[in-house]
Amino acid sequence: MISLSVSQESEVSERWSTAFGKIKKEQVIYTCQILIVFTVIIACLVNLTISDTHPSLWASILSGSVGYILPAPKIRKNKKKQNVTLLSDTAQQQFV
Repeated sequence: MISLSVSQESEVSERWSTAFGKIKKEQVIYTCQILIVFTVIIACLVNLTISDTHPSLWASILSGSVGYILPAPKIRKNKKKQNVTLLSDTAQQQFV
């Protein structure tokens, strides 16, 4: 009985009630973060084009915001498996 109530509480906490119904907590947080970052980017672009004060400040905030949105690069792994045969000790001694 206790495990059922705990699992029900965790399901409730993972979904938030909004005006649009129940939405996953992660979706709400992600959407809010993206909207805030886009607002910061727009503010930086406006201040860089209109204002003459502190252009390096606005450029650094802009580059940090763009870096937050862009995904981190990943190293691609070869899909083909490379077969590497190791030489036995006797074969290695022949080449030395």
